[in-house]
Amino acid sequence: MADPAHPNGPSKRQEPERWDSADEPDAKKFKGDNPDTLGSEGSDTKPKLASEKEGIPPPQNGQSLVPKGYSMNPPPTDRAVRVYADGVFDLFHLGHMRQLEQAKKAFANTHLLVGIPNDIETHKRKGLTVLTDKERAETLRHCKWVDEVIEDAPWIVTPDFLEKHAIDYVAHDDEPYAGADTDDIYKPCKEAGKFLVTQRTEGISTTYIITKIVRDYDKYITRQLRRGTPRQDLNVSWLKKNELDIKRHAVELRDSIKTNWTTTGRELRGEIGKFWSPQPQNLPALSIPDNSASSGVGQIDIGRSASPHTDFATGYSLGLIGGVRSWMQVRSNSNRGSKAPSAENSDQSDEEDLARKSISPAREKMDQTT
Repeated sequence: MADPAHPNGPSKRQEPERWDSADEPDAKKFKGDNPDTLGSEGSDTKPKLASEKEGIPPPQNGQSLVPKGYSMNPPPTDRAVRVYADGVFDLFHLGHMRQLEQAKKAFANTHLLVGIPNDIETHKRKGLTVLTDKERAETLRHCKWVDEVIEDAPWIVTPDFLEKHAIDYVAHDDEPYAGADTDDIYKPCKEAGKFLVTQRTEGISTTYIITKIVRDYDKYITRQLRRGTPRQDLNVSWLKKNELDIKRHAVELRDSIKTNWTTTGRELRGEIGKFWSPQPQNLPALSIPDNSASSGVGQIDIGRSASPHTDFATGYSLGLIGGVRSWMQVRSNSNRGSKAPSAENSDQSDEEDLARKSISPAREKMDQTT
């Protein structure tokens, strides 16, 4: 299963590279011939790509490829270094991609093999998966870092498996991975000097993705129903579907009211802005001649402005002037009714009072006789 000799291979053993998240293949290499001292130098000082400054940060560059407390065999010099990475790789995500990228870039000439355990073994040891083993294997074949996919791979890597596929190193993070009978299933590989350390990407995992979907269950069910997925395919009851429909309509109604209210308020502000200018406007002229009150009110002259922006002020002035006109008419009528009597009228009223007083006793006698 070993690859043919690389025609341009170095005369000495290949030196493992520090993993660099940039795409340049000539990442900074480890120095020195002693495999026990690999990874002892400083980290890469290349600036990060713009895409790496946002979102999930990549693992720290310049980390050692040698597991803690163990040594690492020197890589072969006459062929590509065969690195093996195994895993479930369910819902293939960024963390998987970065781990495989590190394994691929560990050496200048690397042949990366990826192992996929079958569904029976995976479900028994780790739990239910979203994708089947065939789907997961086909997904890996479309990853540019992967050179070969091994289906039905063993859960625990054995010396026979390593020998069968001529594997030089097994790539995984350095944290112990417990099994049924051991506290670290990769311990034999580490003891044999065939273990290559990769770094985990914090903040992303298959467990995280599934947890997020379960947490927002109603949102994703509603999403699928709106896309036309039958409720039977989603394993959703008729009552649950109608409950979600009612919630969706309530949300749509609330959003519609909010949107319409915002639009209406914007339109009102625009209309009011037409009437009120930031600069003070000249009010319409109000001229009242120096005539009598009654005749002057009828001769009120309203000055019209040629600008449409003063229509509001003009209308306001018209209403104010109309109120003033009504008040002046009321005052004029009341003054006319309460005018003081003249001397002639006062004499006549006195004579009338005397006559009424003289007639009153005679009228009372007539009333008594009758």
